[in-house]
Amino acid sequence: MNTAELKSAAHAAWDDHDEALAEQHFLAALAIDEQDAVTNYDLALLYKYQSRWAESLRYNRRAAELNPEDEAAWWNLGIAATAMSDWETAAKAWAFFGITMLLDALENAAPDLKLGLIPVRITQDDQVEVLWANRLDPARAQIVSVPMPDCGVRYHDIVLIDGAPRGTRILHGKEVPVFDWLEFWQRSNYSTYVIEANASQELAVNTLDSLVVDAGLALEDWGSNVQMLCKACSEGIPHEHHDQVAAVAETKWQPEREFGVAALNDQALADVLDAWQAAHPEVEIIEVYNALDADEDAEGESE
Repeated sequence: MNTAELKSAAHAAWDDHDEALAEQHFLAALAIDEQDAVTNYDLALLYKYQSRWAESLRYNRRAAELNPEDEAAWWNLGIAATAMSDWETAAKAWAFFGITMLLDALENAAPDLKLGLIPVRITQDDQVEVLWANRLDPARAQIVSVPMPDCGVRYHDIVLIDGAPRGTRILHGKEVPVFDWLEFWQRSNYSTYVIEANASQELAVNTLDSLVVDAGLALEDWGSNVQMLCKACSEGIPHEHHDQVAAVAETKWQPEREFGVAALNDQALADVLDAWQAAHPEVEIIEVYNALDADEDAEGESE
């Protein structure tokens, strides 16, 4: 096959989820014409979605050399370099977009460019959740929501994010783009605890929120803040129907609450709950459990 046939076969194999065959065809095409910027980019893209970062970096760099105006190649080069903590290469990639990363100020630490709050879509198997995160640089964000345990993500995890926005959410009255996650970049030391309680009044929940904040923990009221969306809304803008459902839910207080709390250890949460019960003895705490333990990841990494 010639290069055109090989590239067509590679994309057909990729569409059929045969990534090994797609890689084989892309490499065969490059063996014939290694100066083909598009094939270098496509192969790098395949490696990106396989989290093969060294290969992705190599072929994105080559694609950018062959076509210095290719924005996608530069951006994916930045993602691959970030995944590998190659800050010098990442800085060169982001400079193409006018984003300055001062390497001298890093002192071997990962950068925090303070690019603002963004929503990040986490997809693992059938679990999909959009979380708020502080964007540290174009390719990394630190989760500031308390995710649902099934999501597998924890408060303050740092995740690698893709470059193309998909959908929007509203922040302070303005639309902000949602970015898809690619993988974990750094896991946090926080565990996710679940509290099931009966709170007859909103004041009790506000007190819990204040106690959690004062203790340096994080709280999510899953009974009021979690909104189930259809696929079209999750990947776009939540439409009027969902807004109406949420508004109706907010009009009547629901005493049965489920909270997610991010805490570093059991004692930190126990202290907060003791203070909550002292302030609001009418609150009935039904169950408290550790739903996603940070220690489990540490044990897995050490094996």
